[in-house]
Amino acid sequence: MRIACDVHVHLWDANDREHIDESFIKELRDVSGRDGTLNVDLQQFSNHYANVDKVVVFGGMARHTGLHVPNQFIHDFVQSSDIGGKLIPFVGIDPYDDNYMDEFERAVDDWGFRGVKLMPMYANFDPRDELLAPLYEACERRGLPILIHMGTTFCRCAPLNFAEPMMLEPVALKYPDLKMIVAHMGHPFENQTVVLIRKQPNIYSDLSALHYRPWQLFNSMMLAQEYGVTHKLLFGTDYPFTMPDESMVKLREIMRFSFGAGSNMPHLNPAWMEDVFARDTVSLLGLV
Repeated sequence: MRIACDVHVHLWDANDREHIDESFIKELRDVSGRDGTLNVDLQQFSNHYANVDKVVVFGGMARHTGLHVPNQFIHDFVQSSDIGGKLIPFVGIDPYDDNYMDEFERAVDDWGFRGVKLMPMYANFDPRDELLAPLYEACERRGLPILIHMGTTFCRCAPLNFAEPMMLEPVALKYPDLKMIVAHMGHPFENQTVVLIRKQPNIYSDLSALHYRPWQLFNSMMLAQEYGVTHKLLFGTDYPFTMPDESMVKLREIMRFSFGAGSNMPHLNPAWMEDVFARDTVSLLGLV
């Protein structure tokens, strides 16, 4: 089965310390055991995404934690990739960068970027801050979605008080036509994400980087099923940390979890996860 869209894909040059600094790499290694040098090779990338129709790509702008992938790099990557027609670039924004709206307008107007990536806790900002008002207004007016990292991280200096998904509700109330995607289902605050996407029609969530904690993911999927919000869930990987085929396999495994014959415990319906894989995220978010 093909995947219609991966909505969460990082691109960077892991050997460039302007993109990812030593502190970020060290903390990733210390917490996860990974070496932190997760580079993205053009040919490998094409192979990894052979089975995916559309791919949302971005870098990441968060100087506070040592991430600063230039949007020019994303533009050049898309232009040079042999699967460039599949790629949908989102502009990374750090609201503390001088003239960040100039960067937004250049990426959108000159390069055709179709959305925005924000990283509140990584960049040490409150997503409700009025500093972001020009960006929210522009995205709502232009019909551009914003993918927002919510939930925890391994970075010691990234404040958890900017991690809870409910922080996005005031934004949704002030900008009701603005489409937002809660990244990673806001883990471990998935309960907040579920109630948020149920009541706010233009907020969605992706399932990226969740299968590492299968019991937590099972409970999150059960919450989504019981609250009737599975249609608001989007496929995402968090590439290059996770590959699309691997994510599909692991998500299917979770959906088949059973408490055993004769158990009266609730079970997940695998059919709706197949809908997630096939979901037309491009049309849903207005990325065409």
